Amino acid sequence: MDPTLEVLDVKEREVGEATPPTFPSPSAPSPSTTGFPAPKKRASAFKQQRQKQNQHAQPTAAQQPGPLSKGDTTLDERRGIHDENTAPPSVPDLDPSDPDFLEAIHKKFFPTLPADPSKLAWMAPLPTPHSPADRESPYYPGQSSLPVSALRFDFTGRLLPPRESRALPSNLGLHHHGEAPEAAGYTIPELARLARSAVAAQRCLAYQTLGRILYRLGRGDWGAGAGGRDGDEDDLAFALWRCLKEGRVLESLEEEASLPEGRGHLSCKSYAVEAIWLFEKGGWKEKWRGL
Repeated sequence: MDPTLEVLDVKEREVGEATPPTFPSPSAPSPSTTGFPAPKKRASAFKQQRQKQNQHAQPTAAQQPGPLSKGDTTLDERRGIHDENTAPPSVPDLDPSDPDFLEAIHKKFFPTLPADPSKLAWMAPLPTPHSPADRESPYYPGQSSLPVSALRFDFTGRLLPPRESRALPSNLGLHHHGEAPEAAGYTIPELARLARSAVAAQRCLAYQTLGRILYRLGRGDWGAGAGGRDGDEDDLAFALWRCLKEGRVLESLEEEASLPEGRGHLSCKSYAVEAIWLFEKGGWKEKWRGL
């Protein structure tokens, strides 16, 4: 028997239209058999409150703003356009060379705060050399005498004469003071105030400078300390010592150096200890014990 199957021997089956698949329909809920009505869906109190707020927030037709017209007086106000007469007066640009520079700063940036020109004196422009305002400086070179409290020192404890103090450049950090701002250096009262500052960097600078002044004082750079004890006229050295005593410099140094471990600023404490050591090393403490 020939196993070969010819194409003519295959009969095609008639295919009708495909029937869509059927799915079981959900069964109707059976009535409650307990005798109680079926539970109703209720919205939470939060949703009910939210819906009430949305209803009140929607503006009515009377509340909705109408279209703006050219003749409407509120047109410019809604657009943020104001009359030039109602605008605040503009302050001109600041000029550091203006003699009223500090007053202009106060009017432009701090008009509602009380003014204290003395706190901004160090920002004022320097007077012209040898002008009447310059001659009023407490460290003007042409004066016949100067008080000890007006003498200025650099960071090494060296006394700066008035003429040399004015010649030093301002990048040395010796001009950050309000009194005689044209002169470089710091006075003993200024250093005494910095020694009680709340800023650690200022205390470090003051302790370091005061320690070197005390060392030079004991070494005899400004005299042997004549007068004072005998009631005679003081020399420069003893006058400087009296100025240091009035500023309570040693009390500030000892207070900082005696702080217990773990308290205070470590750098400030180190500079205070160094200043006390320089004071003892110079010999003034041993020479004038009790004064």
